[in-house]
Amino acid sequence: MPESPLAAHSLAEAHLYAMVSRCASCGKGSFRATETKRLSEPGAVPVLLSMPLECVVCGTSRNAVFQLAASPVAQNPEAGAVVNPTDEPSRILDVGQWITLFQMITEAASKQLDKKEIRHLGLEAALCLEEALRFYDDLENDLPPPNAIFNEVSRQTFRNHPELFSKTRLIKLRQKLPSLDAMRSILREPPRRRWWKR
Repeated sequence: MPESPLAAHSLAEAHLYAMVSRCASCGKGSFRATETKRLSEPGAVPVLLSMPLECVVCGTSRNAVFQLAASPVAQNPEAGAVVNPTDEPSRILDVGQWITLFQMITEAASKQLDKKEIRHLGLEAALCLEEALRFYDDLENDLPPPNAIFNEVSRQTFRNHPELFSKTRLIKLRQKLPSLDAMRSILREPPRRRWWKR
């Protein structure tokens, strides 16, 4: 029986889902997405997308089908990805997975030498924190509500290290980064000519 389509807010969210999902065959690897194929008719809503996935460790392949509420927005690659244009939290990635993605992307940025790529990764990391914070109630509870954790790896991490899920901690991490508008603005700027090249 085929799996039910996964409800994603964007193509970027679908790719992040692949990046943080754990391979059932080897239990270690995450997935790399290859080309995406549209399954629904042009103009049809919701949009169904088929995404072949391959484990980066053992090479196991699987296919994921994502359902988008609207057609993927044509994005300016210079301005960075749009992960979630709505106010609702993700239905395919829980708070723990967004925190993990933030850590993964931050680590990747620390190993990068290209300044433009570092800026793109910085924006993606900030977006992951924004998505994690969507799950928290406005109440004074510093930990996420039970329905914010629906992935087994996240549940185990929460049991062992609840401090990683502290809303205060996530807000402090987010405050260390520029605003999303400022980060996108820098990405849109044309490269500056050095004075000695004028």
